[in-house]
Amino acid sequence: MLNIYKTLILLFVPLIKIYFYARCLCGKDKIVSVRNHFGVPTIKRPKGKVIWIHAASIGESSAALTYIAHIKKQFPDVNVLLTTITVTSAEVLAPKIAKIKGCFHQFAVADNPFWIEKFLNYWQPRVSFFLESEIWPNTIDALHKRKIQFFLLNARLSPRSLKKWKRAKRFFTSILEKFTAILAQSDIDFQRFTSFSPKNTKRMDNLKYANDPLPCNNDLLKIFQKICVGKKVFVAVSTHEKEEEIIQEAHKKLKANFDMVTIIIPRHLTRVKKICEIFQKHNVTFSLRSENPIKNSEVFCVDTFGEIGTFIRLADLCFVGGSLIPVGGHNIYEPVALGKPVLHGPFMANALAVRDFLHQKQVAFEVKNAADISEICTNLFSDSAKLKSICQRARKISTNKALQQIDNVVQLSKILRSTCSSRFGKS
Repeated sequence: MLNIYKTLILLFVPLIKIYFYARCLCGKDKIVSVRNHFGVPTIKRPKGKVIWIHAASIGESSAALTYIAHIKKQFPDVNVLLTTITVTSAEVLAPKIAKIKGCFHQFAVADNPFWIEKFLNYWQPRVSFFLESEIWPNTIDALHKRKIQFFLLNARLSPRSLKKWKRAKRFFTSILEKFTAILAQSDIDFQRFTSFSPKNTKRMDNLKYANDPLPCNNDLLKIFQKICVGKKVFVAVSTHEKEEEIIQEAHKKLKANFDMVTIIIPRHLTRVKKICEIFQKHNVTFSLRSENPIKNSEVFCVDTFGEIGTFIRLADLCFVGGSLIPVGGHNIYEPVALGKPVLHGPFMANALAVRDFLHQKQVAFEVKNAADISEICTNLFSDSAKLKSICQRARKISTNKALQQIDNVVQLSKILRSTCSSRFGKS
């Protein structure tokens, strides 16, 4: 079946190329990223040994950077190549990568056998790590044939993918068995991966628990603290289409009882114009973050990169999107790591274990619509002692869970050491 997959990929090369160039026209890709997708490097390979770490987008990349920092402490002379898929992730990661000596970024090579060979011949990685659900059959097969050890870290398998995989179980089993080790991020994911490849599947905690809290722009924070002084602040992060309508409706309900500000940070900044149209339609006063903020605005739309951590610190309550619609949910742990209660919708297939853990600790709350959001916010805005107690629990959870996960990363480093000792030398 792998041969059939390879043949189909090769047959559709012209369409794949058209697809990537079309993405350039709508701003989702750039010529430099397309060249990388085709296996063409756009930076010079540094001398010495290279570890290759691949993460799809922003959330996975943050976890990857946490692990990269850990690797660099053990092997300071080793170079780390981090590949991601999206232009957005590259823009957000660029300043962070610049601070790590010997770490550099390229866009991921597409799963075409010839492009992968070109990529591997140039970069010659000694060890490779993929994060979460990045499972590309041709790439995995190429690494396996070259006897390069490779791991799936923070491994996640969604219910939707599980159903698809079961239809071709023999094929996916043959792919997963090639991994040196698969480290599942939760009990649920461990069970799912074990049903395909039990011999090399292991259990670990979610690597995102070890991430540093999101960074803060202190100057920006001070500006918005003055704007929002004496007001309740509700921050909606990583929102998708249709979710902003719900947030707007909830804001209108809350505004009737509280002097408040709602801050919306969309998942994709290309949608800012449409979001503005929603506010205009409902006669809501709003400002864009990139413009001079208007003090009496009811809603602020953040149309800039890398400032989520700043606005979460400003919040009394947070909502994380991709969860009121069937996207699967985004990282609800990030607000908790900054000591904030978090709301999310019912569609959390991508983070069930995190959801259940935070519900157990009573710092996360499920909402289904604007009425639910309004009810929970009203409850907590009206009871400052209760809100303060939840924030204290969130901060405690963040510290304890992060320490536990760092311990797990250290245990994982033993696997890395045994893998690398003959290749990288002693640390």
